[in-house]
Amino acid sequence: MRILLVAGEASGDAHAGPVVARLRAAGAEVVAVGGPAVRAAGAEIVCGIDELAVLGFVEVARRLPRLVSLARQLEQRLRERPFDLFLGVDYPGFNLRFEARVRRLGIPVLHYIGPQVWAWRARRLETLRRVTTHVALVLPFEKPLYDRAGIAATWVGHPLLDDPAPEVEPDRDVGIFPGSRPQELAHHLPVLLETAARLRSGRPGLSVLVSRAPTVEPALFAARLAAHGFDADADATDAPARSAMRRCRAMLVASGTATLEAALAERPFAVLYRTARLNWEVARRLVHLPYVALANLVAGERVVREYLQAEATPAALASEVERLLDDEPERQRMLAKLREVRARLGPPGAADRVTRLALDMAVHRLATP
Repeated sequence: MRILLVAGEASGDAHAGPVVARLRAAGAEVVAVGGPAVRAAGAEIVCGIDELAVLGFVEVARRLPRLVSLARQLEQRLRERPFDLFLGVDYPGFNLRFEARVRRLGIPVLHYIGPQVWAWRARRLETLRRVTTHVALVLPFEKPLYDRAGIAATWVGHPLLDDPAPEVEPDRDVGIFPGSRPQELAHHLPVLLETAARLRSGRPGLSVLVSRAPTVEPALFAARLAAHGFDADADATDAPARSAMRRCRAMLVASGTATLEAALAERPFAVLYRTARLNWEVARRLVHLPYVALANLVAGERVVREYLQAEATPAALASEVERLLDDEPERQRMLAKLREVRARLGPPGAADRVTRLALDMAVHRLATP
């Protein structure tokens, strides 16, 4: 059987990798848009995620010609050779549009990691009902929403639970996790490094660990660290995020999937989010949620503090880190709540469940006259 997969960002690539490995072990040929995890799992890569990663409304417009060209290239492949399944992994801005083309060709569509319709763009539920055959959900509160919309969906559990980080004693005081997309790095890394420098000036000997995502170019990353007085060799790591998080006593984490990784690492942390002013103003009018951090949303309460846009200043973030380092009752309260977040995410085994869904759908197509 032949499967076409699109995972257009680093987090989607990481979640898709174990699924691709299982599909390959079952004898499937996988052609993919992906990154290092999907490539290492044995897929044929037709486009790398470094060409696609965007963040915000302005950046999407700039990258649009490349996305349009990619959609045409993939559709041509679908027309030239038979495929038995399209597996879209997250990346809804591209995948939902392309899935409409796939369905018109009569190919079943499995969408893994449903878009955040509970946060904004609820109209995407109608799109999902029209363009997908089945949706694999990773958050427990999503299933009732999809059921009410008449969308075939299965809660498979969160893929982060499939890859637990080893338990280690912290060897760094503060961990900095600025995100994986270029735009995230541009908006988050300078303020985070200024925060760390501020902390060091008041706490001599403070140790810092800065996380570099695999999609971030090493030389550029090292130059940005050096500009703020940090040494990439001594102060940075390219280890998987949750392994790096285990090494830290407290953390500052950019909003996104990393906040769930931080919760599973069970280390006290705070969340920040900054973006271009236009993106922020648009998002303020479209998104109506009590929290932005997934850890808080899963918990249904504010477990960790959030510093958004103008609130995310070096002074405010440094003060929060000092609280997380020094206030032992607060540390213990937060750790107890983070363990509750882990329990709410369900059991491990997401990759196995998604693989079974994909194989069942592909086999059904092969068996259909």
